[in-house]
Amino acid sequence: MIDFKPMFENEQIRDIVLFLSGRKENGISHPQLDGYCTMHGNKRISNIELISIVKKMRENGDISFNGKGGYKKGPNWKEPRFVTEKKYGIE
Repeated sequence: MIDFKPMFENEQIRDIVLFLSGRKENGISHPQLDGYCTMHGNKRISNIELISIVKKMRENGDISFNGKGGYKKGPNWKEPRFVTEKKYGIE
């Protein structure tokens, strides 16, 4: 099981968005993404800040719209280091 609390304490929000958008083929919906940030982020990021980060990531091609109100891997998506290092219970 993935331990999100230390992930949100230690990693950049941008990298967490990359991870969550790449976990499944269809990515993640914005409400789910916001829920993760609210539940595990301990008020580290506001919804407005999240929207701003996501917008920049879309513009850079890191993520793209999934056609279902969320985001998936974009053409420039790269796996975050903490994923390749299999931290936080990631397999």
